[in-house]
Amino acid sequence: MARALNRALVVLDGLRLGGAERQAIVLARGLSEACGVDARIVGFQGPGTAAALCEKHGVPWSVLPFVWERKKNQRIRQLLGLAMEMRSYSPQLVLPYTMKPNVACGLVWRLTGARLCMWNQRDEGRQRLPPRWERLAVKLTPWFASNSQHGAEFVIGLGAPPDRMRVIHNGVLPEPPRSDRAEWRSRLDLEETAFVATMVANLHGYKDHATLLNAWRVVVDHLQTGSTPTLLLAGTPENTALALKAQAHDLDLGRSVRFLGAVEDVSGLLAASDCCVFSSQYEGVPNGVLEGMAAGLAVVATDIPGVREAVGDSGCAILTPPGDAERMAEAIL
Repeated sequence: MARALNRALVVLDGLRLGGAERQAIVLARGLSEACGVDARIVGFQGPGTAAALCEKHGVPWSVLPFVWERKKNQRIRQLLGLAMEMRSYSPQLVLPYTMKPNVACGLVWRLTGARLCMWNQRDEGRQRLPPRWERLAVKLTPWFASNSQHGAEFVIGLGAPPDRMRVIHNGVLPEPPRSDRAEWRSRLDLEETAFVATMVANLHGYKDHATLLNAWRVVVDHLQTGSTPTLLLAGTPENTALALKAQAHDLDLGRSVRFLGAVEDVSGLLAASDCCVFSSQYEGVPNGVLEGMAAGLAVVATDIPGVREAVGDSGCAILTPPGDAERMAEAIL
């Protein structure tokens, strides 16, 4: 009889909270609560907001510094150092998420004392590393999972055996709202009759909030009677935050757009909304769409493979071409 795997190391690129990090924490909680596994989250960078979520749910976490060096000799030393640091946790199961952890752990997991490693693909193939190292890591990794079919096809294209790949779509665990619709609208000074659309996503380039802001200018121009429609952007400010705020100013959107930053009460915010919008150009299966669906909202989003997998055939009618602000505005209206 095979021995149980009762110590798991879930490896992230950083401890900033995004979709992959949230899913990793859900997995760590599930392994601990349902399977009795001692699961720990480690991040190559941090700490950040993901660490706070770990603490909230009683998931142990730590920072394990690692940088993918450009020079080969330095890179090998870094990888060996990573293996020794991971070994100190005595893992039996290694579960990396996203490209850098997938490749690094694929290369060194056998040196950590672990008995199993599973590559977790969370997107369509971004933040690439040198192809030779990617393919070697795939060759050395025994099992693979992806949250989308197109993510699985990407890893298979790197050499992963199809019979060793599993597609496991994201799940969401909506928490009870901390504040109800009326409380959220009062806090944001929104009239009950105002049309409110919300996008839950960190502010970085892949999410293409710029197209959504252009679309929102069209929406506001068309809905000039009654309460002002309002777009709520909930997410950690990252590399596009300043440019997006400048764009909103240039478009004269005023109070019709609110930059809320990271929001803990996502369930409450969505309960105060009338529509979920999502303008990303690249995704696995996005939490920001799944959370909107779980809240019972109509979803207007970009027509990309991961979103199509999330909404299914019945939802495809309100998907719009990536980068097309006019079409997105039409779908919202």
